[in-house]
Amino acid sequence: MNKLRTVAWGGGGVSVLLALWAAIHYGGSLVRFLPTVVLGLVAATLPFGIAYTKHAVASARRQFADVDAGISAEKGSIFVSTTTVDDPLGCLEAIVPAVRADDDYDEVRRESFQEGPGLMVLYGGFHNAFVRITETGRVVVTGASEHTHALADTVSEACALSFERTRNNPFTELEPVQGASRVFLGVIVLTLVLGGTVAVGTAAYPSTYNPAERTAMVGIDARGDFVPGVSRTETHLSKAAFLVTVVKEGSQEVAWARNDSERVTAYGRQALRASRDAQALLTAVREDRLTPAQADRADRLDRRLVEARESVAAAMTERVESGSVNETAEMRRVVAQLRAEPDIGSDPA
Repeated sequence: MNKLRTVAWGGGGVSVLLALWAAIHYGGSLVRFLPTVVLGLVAATLPFGIAYTKHAVASARRQFADVDAGISAEKGSIFVSTTTVDDPLGCLEAIVPAVRADDDYDEVRRESFQEGPGLMVLYGGFHNAFVRITETGRVVVTGASEHTHALADTVSEACALSFERTRNNPFTELEPVQGASRVFLGVIVLTLVLGGTVAVGTAAYPSTYNPAERTAMVGIDARGDFVPGVSRTETHLSKAAFLVTVVKEGSQEVAWARNDSERVTAYGRQALRASRDAQALLTAVREDRLTPAQADRADRLDRRLVEARESVAAAMTERVESGSVNETAEMRRVVAQLRAEPDIGSDPA
């Protein structure tokens, strides 16, 4: 199995399992996480789909090659039985005496092919043809001259079969994608898997957070569910710590925002929403029985959260005092709420 197929199946399978886990962890119907399932299935089947399409196109070209180029359809013909045989070995044994009884053939030998047992028929001193059987039980006669047709007739009589002539060898396997296309396809597969992961975060958390933040929080939740020894309390503390960082980064977003009062106010609201989510997690943590280390960490996160809220409020105030934005009533309200004691119940919007 080539590496691309392994990455595709593995990544696609992980995406589907991630969607199933998310439906259980966050609640609701699996439809909510359907984009992740779809992206996972596309990632898993894309390499095979491209290889199959390439094989089908090549088969169609071979089928019409003789007509387009005026080449004899007899040369290089392949004959495939229209029905299957229940006893492949018995069919081969029935063919041997039928070939030996025909003076047009020099010799018939039992051979072992990659696909299984078969026959090699010699004629004309150096020509040969082959009789093999596919995994599904279809008898295949191949050769490189007009005698192939005659051999197919002999096999047809010996095993009571009818044959169709084709240009497509049923033993030809799909060729995997190679070269630069393989690397490019690998990048596409990984992008689909990453997109599926981001889609889970989009469905699980509100638009207050950007895709990277939502994906990070999904990762924290997954770590809590799948990593042994990580308790619910540790998960809440880790997520609270992450959200404190998100609030802190809000001060940079305010400082770098364009001279737009609405944009500055929007960054303030986002920081306020994240701070309230963090405070809710810390409140839930304190309802559990904490170890001294966990209690100390919760206290430190409380202090860091207050400092982060103040840094956002200070950044908004500085933008007003510098004259780069106009102060509005909504901006004053957001700044006041950031500097007030955390209030889980109020709405920052």
